[in-house]
Amino acid sequence: MRGLGLGPGALALVLGLVAVAGAAETSTTFDFVTFDGIDYVRWIDEPGRELTRADLGAEFAAVGCSIGEDPRTCSYGVDAGAAFLPAGTRMYAVRGYATDFRLAAAWRDHLFLYQAWRNPRARIGGDLFDVAGRVRAIDVRRRDGPRSPREATSPAPIAAPRDVEELAQMILRGAVRRPTPHASGEPEYWLTIWLADGTTLGRPYFADTGELMGGLAVPPEFRAILDRYLPN
Repeated sequence: MRGLGLGPGALALVLGLVAVAGAAETSTTFDFVTFDGIDYVRWIDEPGRELTRADLGAEFAAVGCSIGEDPRTCSYGVDAGAAFLPAGTRMYAVRGYATDFRLAAAWRDHLFLYQAWRNPRARIGGDLFDVAGRVRAIDVRRRDGPRSPREATSPAPIAAPRDVEELAQMILRGAVRRPTPHASGEPEYWLTIWLADGTTLGRPYFADTGELMGGLAVPPEFRAILDRYLPN
């Protein structure tokens, strides 16, 4: 379940730089799919529980093309395009969640969770992340250099339920704007949002611009709460 089992050549190709945030100078190595203009991303080491067949809703769509299989005709931004998933992979709704937030890919008897990264129709965080009433805990790490979030400081749990709720509300009410380009190694916080069903939503928060990945703006109080739980 940790990888899609593509050959070395395909992996090397897909791990090439993929433009994000609408800016040519911003790039990363996301495992993504795109449907109806919405980009969904999957982190390989999302710490929440894995999906089961019981989590699947109705079939939603199928992957139309894969960069790993055919980079000449498939690219980032193509509708029904994917980075890793092979063409023809079936995508399903995730039971209980809006399809513009979550989709599940079924491939070789494995299920992979993809969650919205960008949605051009979203106006507030609640349009982007269907997590209202579902957030049970939040962990935070600080990343201050060119390391992965998992190589950063140990995760600090947000202990006070009131702080968890305030952070969740700031996410849900925050305005979605055009994402700001972020340089590699820019200081950031890594948030792991634990939901009631045991799954998680992981997103970086860029304190310098006050936004979560995807252009979701949150107020300065957001950082103030996070800093109370992190070492100086």
